[in-house]
Amino acid sequence: MSAVAHRLILARHGESEANAGAAAPDPESSPLTALGERQAAAIALALDAPPELIVTSRFHRARQTAAIARVHFPLARLEEWPVHEFHYLGATAYDGTTYRQRRPAREAYWRDSDPERICEAGAESFTAFLARVGGVRERLENASERRILVVAHKKFLHALAWSWLEGARQADAAAMRDFRAFDRSRPFPNGAWMEVELSPAGALLSALHTAHLPPRNAA
Repeated sequence: MSAVAHRLILARHGESEANAGAAAPDPESSPLTALGERQAAAIALALDAPPELIVTSRFHRARQTAAIARVHFPLARLEEWPVHEFHYLGATAYDGTTYRQRRPAREAYWRDSDPERICEAGAESFTAFLARVGGVRERLENASERRILVVAHKKFLHALAWSWLEGARQADAAAMRDFRAFDRSRPFPNGAWMEVELSPAGALLSALHTAHLPPRNAA
């Protein structure tokens, strides 16, 4: 880890149409709702200092959220990193289905606890997911920027936090079960964020910040 202390803001993207219950054509293209756009602006307004770097995933909802935040921080550099959501079911499962309709497939995947399973071509195994998270973690720890806003997704952000709390874990069935329990037991609403202070002593994670979020029924 770099000797320079880093302050990371790990923010979940604003509410997407798929989050709001609409059918998704694929895992990546669901846009923000009007509430999601307000949540994206609220993230930027809640920060006490501008980031030097804004990192976003390639998924549309994250890129929209990062673009809205960057309006408030025009000097921040914007980069796309592999911080997209854990996409384990494959595109076929998403075609015209809602989050609720995909529940049986999700439950079956996690019940099997097979870290090498790839549900279909283009999907990601749990082993590959943890390797991707580890690569991003190393990149963040060695970044030259001291203040970084990461706009990503619930499972990816939870996996980053879990890796700092748990240390290096082998991608086996036990790790899958432990991560699933960690992810399910901790809320991470759209537009919420947590702070991570990185130093040679390790990582210090804050509680989740949600007070800045606009009411769902706001105009």
